[in-house]
Amino acid sequence: MDVGQAGGDAVVGRRERELYVEGGGDHNPVLASECRKAFSKLFARAGISQRPKVIVCGGRKNAYDQFVHAIKEDRADVWLLVDAEEIVKQPCPPFDPWFHVQSRGEDGWRRPPGVSDDQLHLMTATMETWLLVDRAALKSVFGPRLDESRLPPPASELERLPKRRLEECLKTATEVTRGGPYDKGAHSFRVLAAVAPDRLRILPWAERFLRAMGSGG
Repeated sequence: MDVGQAGGDAVVGRRERELYVEGGGDHNPVLASECRKAFSKLFARAGISQRPKVIVCGGRKNAYDQFVHAIKEDRADVWLLVDAEEIVKQPCPPFDPWFHVQSRGEDGWRRPPGVSDDQLHLMTATMETWLLVDRAALKSVFGPRLDESRLPPPASELERLPKRRLEECLKTATEVTRGGPYDKGAHSFRVLAAVAPDRLRILPWAERFLRAMGSGG
């Protein structure tokens, strides 16, 4: 069952919910399916009853463009989830995701009219932060030879680490494991499917995302 089927249609008059997600390969149906399934499992474990339909967008600019198009059509309640790509410099809370993507030189994204802060969510600095917060999830994919000494402690500081360091830690920690070293396409959604929501909630930006996803039911 695709993400979203357990939600919106069951309640008469409730608007559909759509989540536009960076990654998953918009031209790779297998990877896109793994992305949707991973989020479906995460939402189910988090107790989110009205789960959004996940729209897999590939590149982050494509995700933003599809989100903006959906806003203009006003056909559903919509959210956008992308990598921050860089450490979010402003303190949180308060959260100001639109400031980050508008001030970031490679983005320059403007907030569409009528859109709130709650409709934009950031994986800070990248999706790998979410994977590193749960070592049990990593072991479920990579096995007992995962080198935990190579993983960055503590979990509460992960959102303050740059993207390159996060990726390097994952690769070095999984080099000698079954199926390693870590590869985003081969492993990311398999790990995400096993990540425990209570571990994600350690991360302020991830907790904000789960709270928003659960706000409708």
